[in-house]
Amino acid sequence: MQLTGGEIIAEYLIKENVPYAVGIPGHGILGFVDALRDRQDKIKTLMVKHEQSAVHLADGYYRVTGQPLAVFTSIGPGAINTAIGVATSYVDSTAVLVITGDTHTHMVGKGVLQEIERQHNSNFPRILEPIVKRYWQVTDPAQLPQIMQRAFGYMMTGRRGPVLIDMPMDVQCDSADVVIPDPMER
Repeated sequence: MQLTGGEIIAEYLIKENVPYAVGIPGHGILGFVDALRDRQDKIKTLMVKHEQSAVHLADGYYRVTGQPLAVFTSIGPGAINTAIGVATSYVDSTAVLVITGDTHTHMVGKGVLQEIERQHNSNFPRILEPIVKRYWQVTDPAQLPQIMQRAFGYMMTGRRGPVLIDMPMDVQCDSADVVIPDPMER
């Protein structure tokens, strides 16, 4: 079925029975937020005042229910604001899925739209690398079904912990003909 990158993530979250996506909409994550809005009958969106509180909310929800939530944030300052919450999740072994927006793929390395690119292009995931079990930088929406399946596998297998999916703005809106995998097959 033909879906945008944002829709692929939303559909996979629904298949995993994730009840809430928590975050702050911003220019870097609007493709995903639009997909959430279109599926609000299946997954609710909770808006918070600060990105750090989104991760803490997801962390607390997991501690109480054993069920992970998705956290979403825009590029740049919004993404970096998740770091304290992600570190808490990592140290305390709670499952949290963090989805961050990123620079359009054709603009990577130009320092636009709050891209962190001093030592490497699109460097934000490397900032969180020590405090996530795994991160993925998506370059094509066709990658997302397998990335989502793997992300849940990493997050929920062995010692629980946060994972990061970094998704450029164009990937969120570009379409691919995909099949959403069955979570039981991970």
